[in-house]
Amino acid sequence: MIRRGDPITFRALAQAAGVSLDFLYRNAELRRRVEQLRDQQRATPQPTPASPDPDRPSSVVRTLTTQLADLKRRHRDENHRTQTSTRGCAR
Repeated sequence: MIRRGDPITFRALAQAAGVSLDFLYRNAELRRRVEQLRDQQRATPQPTPASPDPDRPSSVVRTLTTQLADLKRRHRDENHRTQTSTRGCAR
């Protein structure tokens, strides 16, 4: 939990370890350690996420750009087929 940066709480630890809350609260050494880590975590400011690089498009922008390029290609192909079939009918 510490390595992953997960919040240290009795409930989260009990779930992660597969033990009961009662077990954690009754074990004085574990209880002191959880309280110590929880207090330490509260006192330490959480790192703010890095601001996105303005020169690097977000995944949403990349996805939409890809979809737009695909639609343009399909439209171009369809126009080409329509023009080709129309020329054949005009003869």
